[in-house]
Formats: sequence, structure tokens, C-alpha cells
Amino acid sequence: MLTLAGCASPVEGTAAPAESQVPDDQPHGFVAGAEELTEAQSSIASIGADGSVNVLNLLTGETTTLDSVAEPAWAVSDGRFVFTGSGADGDGTTQVIDTGVWTVPHGDHVHYYRATPGVTGHLAEAGPARVSSDEAVAALSFQDSGTTVILDRHALGQGEVVELARVESTAHDAAAAPVGDAVVASRVESAGGTPTLSAYSLDGQDLGASVECPGLGDVQQTSLGATFACSDGLVFAEAAEAGAESAAPALTKVAYPEASATTGQSASPVGPASSLENRPHRPAVAGPAGDAGIWLASSRTQELSFIPTATPILTAVAVADDSSRVVAVDRQGALLVIDGETGEVTGTQAGLIGTPDSAASVHLSVDTSRAYLSTPASTDLHEIDYKDGARIARTLDLPSAPAFAFQTGN
Repeated sequence: MLTLAGCASPVEGTAAPAESQVPDDQPHGFVAGAEELTEAQSSIASIGADGSVNVLNLLTGETTTLDSVAEPAWAVSDGRFVFTGSGADGDGTTQVIDTGVWTVPHGDHVHYYRATPGVTGHLAEAGPARVSSDEAVAALSFQDSGTTVILDRHALGQGEVVELARVESTAHDAAAAPVGDAVVASRVESAGGTPTLSAYSLDGQDLGASVECPGLGDVQQTSLGATFACSDGLVFAEAAEAGAESAAPALTKVAYPEASATTGQSASPVGPASSLENRPHRPAVAGPAGDAGIWLASSRTQELSFIPTATPILTAVAVADDSSRVVAVDRQGALLVIDGETGEVTGTQAGLIGTPDSAASVHLSVDTSRAYLSTPASTDLHEIDYKDGARIARTLDLPSAPAFAFQTGN
């Protein structure tokens, strides 16, 4: 049995999962230790090559400097927490940074919160890793071991690292995401084997739903669940309906359209999605399609479309609920705003970041009206109005050139 349930964190000992953060006598939306606000506290959290950590509030322009972490070899974020590690020999530790700002969708409305930021904990696992989270849990998938660790996210907000369960596996480029009252995580039976995406309860029990995912690439949380990139298509994981007998999500694989079925295809081959990105809490995802263009997919309709581009794309972000807009950066370093339905480039900004070495050297994020672009080579943070022809709204100065940068609070 490769799934272990109810494991205590090796760092935090026997700490129990956090209790509910909404006492009976508190108003709707109450979160212990946090201030509820009327708008999203959008911020840019950055880690310098020396391990310095800063959080820039995009509303006020104020920067908060936190305690330093180990010089980072990798870092990931779920929109509130940042997880990072040095990758140094013998350093099997992942550090946790709470940026102190987050958003919680709640049916027909949204809650915005702010709390004290800080470097709040660590766990004894070596990265690099991926992370996907919902309000209740964070699923960290470690590439060196192939293990997925399920953390109590309420406890993380209280400065505790509490492990609820883990999914053990042979080493592979693992991926996982919470979906409803379950977690979908990848496993490989033997070295070089084909990854399988399987559903687990939050205490690590196999729920019996699975699908193969050869060439497992990336995973992205959506408003309906999560979407995984495989070499033969995308897997849409959708939460079980309330009151269902099983919490197992529906796992549906949709094949990439045949090359002959796409229109306007360039001479470059159309490849599988190498990454998936979206604006937080949206149903659509986008990612590079080899060197030929962009894959755009809706988790609502579970349909994929191909957008041919004149230049190869490094990273692409689905912005809207539908296929109406994608923001991307190409290999020349140009930012592109693309109409997802027609493929027309409706705005562009070139020369802001030079020629990137790789997708990892481009930090691109989007919110309701702006895109933010930076690289490890400069302290410049470019704020771009993607609804107004990619107009540069302002250029902000980060305290140090960011080895890693993430937008949080949305």
C-alpha cells in the first residue's frame, strides 16, 4: 500500500489539524487572526538570489521585508503561501512563507483577507515541487521523490505545518491538486512507468477513480476543480456533487485535436501543453503547444482549441471565464495579448525583459485588469493593462532582482 494516511509532520511533531476558523458566535467570513477587507490585497512576493524575501503591496506601493530564507533553487506559490528550497546537497527542507494576503470565493461573493506575513515553517521534504491548493488543503508534489504531501492549509495560516496524508510513489515529475473533498495525485508503479492520476480522500484513502496520464506535465487549479496536462490530452478533474455517495472527482481525458483539425497551423509541430496557467479562480487554462502556438481549454465545456502564433510561446495565461483572451510571452521576450477566439494579437509590448533563457526566467501573472511581468535580470516590475492594447500602466521597482516572483492575494 503506497498511500499513508494521517501522518504527522516530521517537523511539527504531533500537532493536530487546525480546528474550524469560524466559531459559532462570529460573523460570516470570520477568520481567526485575519482582517477582512473590501478589495483584493494584490501583492508581488519576491525571493532574491540571496534568499531575501519581500512582499510589495500593489495597492499602496509599500514593501514589507520578511526574514530571509535559504538561497533558493526553486519556489512555487498557491496564491497565498510560497514554498521554497535551496536544493543544496544534504538540505532536504522546504520552507514556507505566508505572504499574508488571500482571496476566498464563496458562492456568489468573495472574501478578501490580510494577516501578518512571515516565514512561518518548514517540512522535511526536498524539492523542487509543485503546489495546488484550495481553502482547506495544500497538495505539494515533490519531483525528486514523486511523493505528494497533503497539508492542512488552515493550520498553515496559523503558522503550523500539519501533514494530513501523503501519496508515496516511485520518483517521477509528480503533480496533484485538491478537488472538492478529495485530492487527485499522480503515482508511478516503477521507474520509467506511465503516471496514473488517482483520487484520494483527504486522509489518504484511495477512492477508486483513476486515469493514465503519459508524459504528465503540469496541473492548474480551476474554479471547477483542476486540469492536468498529459502528452495525449488534458485531464479535467471535477468535484463530486454535494451529497454524492463518493467524494471521488470525475476524471475526464480529452485528447488534443488532430493537427489536421486545427486551422492556421504554422510549420512548427503542434506539441502537448508544456505548462498550464490561468487567472486565479477561473475555469479556463492555457499553455504553450510546442513551438506552434497555444492550447486554450475550458474546464466548463471540457473543450480544447489551438491558437497558432507567429513565434514560439514560453508561457501563456488564460485570463477570462471563456476563450476571449490570453496573455503570453514569446521566446523573444515580447508580451502578447491574444484574442482566444480569432487568434488576433490585440496588443504587444516588446523589449521589456530582453530575450529570456527559458520559461523559468519569465515571471508573468494576471489579475482582473493587469498583467505583471518581471525577470531575474532586473528589479523592474512592469504593470501592463492588457485590456488597453498592452499599455504599460506603470513600472515598479522591486527591492532586489527576483530569482522568483509570484502574485498573491487574488
